[in-house]
Amino acid sequence: MRILTWHVVVIALSTCSVAAQNTALELPVVKSAEMPLYPQLARSARVEGAVELKLTTDGSSITNITQNGSQKLLLNAAEANARTWTFYKHKPQTFTVTFVYKLEAPEVYGFVNPTVLLELPNRVEVRTNLAKPTP
Repeated sequence: MRILTWHVVVIALSTCSVAAQNTALELPVVKSAEMPLYPQLARSARVEGAVELKLTTDGSSITNITQNGSQKLLLNAAEANARTWTFYKHKPQTFTVTFVYKLEAPEVYGFVNPTVLLELPNRVEVRTNLAKPTP
């Protein structure tokens, strides 16, 4: 009898696990957003790093943002960009997005357009050349 009870418990837990995976919220799809750019002051100061934002949505737009990171210049730029996002209708939810800011050593100094990689809504990467050193 104990063996039968144990098998029933294992099957019930397995079924609950599969059901939980199927009911997990799908991430919202971004309908529009402004282009994320590297903050000029952060570029000049040679500041780079990753910023995590926890975004809460109401089903169409962002209602709350919680920041996690150490560089205020990057945090402000990431939050300002995320606030421009609009979504196709979805179930209200909270999810995390990571903004990564990277500086690369250029072969020639001068202004260049940054490289932006979007894996929305989970990851945004902005890469640009280091600012020209001042003598």
